[in-house]
Amino acid sequence: MKKKLLALLTALCLLFAAACLAEDDVQVDVTLEGYMEAGGRLYVTWTDEAYETDGLGLIGTVGQTIGEMLQHNDILSVEPMLEGDVFEGWMEVAETVVADEFGFEDEVYSLITDRCYTTEELMALPVPEYNVTYMAKWAGIPAEAYFAPYEETVVFPSITLLSGDGTILINGEEEQSEIAWRVVTPEPGQTFGEVLELDKIAAVTAEGKLFAGWTVYEYDVETMEVSETCVEEEGVLCFELFEEYHMVLREYTVCHELISTEELSAVVCEETDHVVVATWMTAEEYLAYVKEQSDAIKVSLEQEPLTQTDMNLKSEELRVLWDEALNLLLDEAKKSLPEAELEKLTAEQSAWEADMKMAVEAAGKEVEGGSMYPLVANTEAAKLAEERVYNLCELLK
Repeated sequence: MKKKLLALLTALCLLFAAACLAEDDVQVDVTLEGYMEAGGRLYVTWTDEAYETDGLGLIGTVGQTIGEMLQHNDILSVEPMLEGDVFEGWMEVAETVVADEFGFEDEVYSLITDRCYTTEELMALPVPEYNVTYMAKWAGIPAEAYFAPYEETVVFPSITLLSGDGTILINGEEEQSEIAWRVVTPEPGQTFGEVLELDKIAAVTAEGKLFAGWTVYEYDVETMEVSETCVEEEGVLCFELFEEYHMVLREYTVCHELISTEELSAVVCEETDHVVVATWMTAEEYLAYVKEQSDAIKVSLEQEPLTQTDMNLKSEELRVLWDEALNLLLDEAKKSLPEAELEKLTAEQSAWEADMKMAVEAAGKEVEGGSMYPLVANTEAAKLAEERVYNLCELLK
């Protein structure tokens, strides 16, 4: 009995000793990197493949050498590469995570020692008891350049795309993704369609609202702020970028208001910073907006001393305004109506278009061929489209 008890105690002591050893066997993150700012990379050869990479993060165990750690991870060699420069050695670097005034975290690197290790020397180094990075250094780049504070330099003004109250769906080659915002930097002469890749995105409906179009703001980047709270001040625009952060514009102008995706695509980028916002409205809000624009054009036609050419152009604006409103509501109906009701609406719309065409021809018959024909035809078409828009609004309620 005593022998059994002694054996049990011995076994427990061995288990405790093993546990203590396991606690001492600390694993440490060891990272090997190239200097990415200069285009430096690493060529890594594994037992079954080889490829280029920016950096290589591994787990080493205290007591191993760096070479043994690589071997344990099936890595045969790590070769730094930078075209046009000479590899000088590996720098031992400490990495510290710091937060800026807005709470964004950034990585700050600093040399642990001024010495550079050859690859052979690096392989023989023991894995240290702290997280460490060994960064490849090239002869043409001084050490201080690796650890200078990072400053973003934008050669050309940026464009910030915001989803507003809804979401923006990006149709990629292999998958779709939804975003609330993104920032792009255009090249001189590009259009908004090219730089924002508008042919690949769609506005996803916000609950209870419809996509009314895009609003484009131009602003001075020096007056743009980032705020942790929503800023509500007269003359200030405040957009939510993501949870807890807002983009605040104190000096801005509205370049384009409620333009279609097609119209936005054709706008050429200027040498200023822009914010492009997807604008969402309820049907009632949108109708009120269109009516306000329509009333302004009608007052201009009735009260301003315009030439016939100017009146023709103004009437065309009126017609386009109501045509766009009609098309937007028809698109909304296609998304929301049941199939049977949509088929009925499609048939009704075809009949309405035929009747509208006949009505416009009849209205302009007396002045056909004259300078007043565009004014008469556009005014009649706008009036009929306006009536149709109100009917559709009732249908969609």
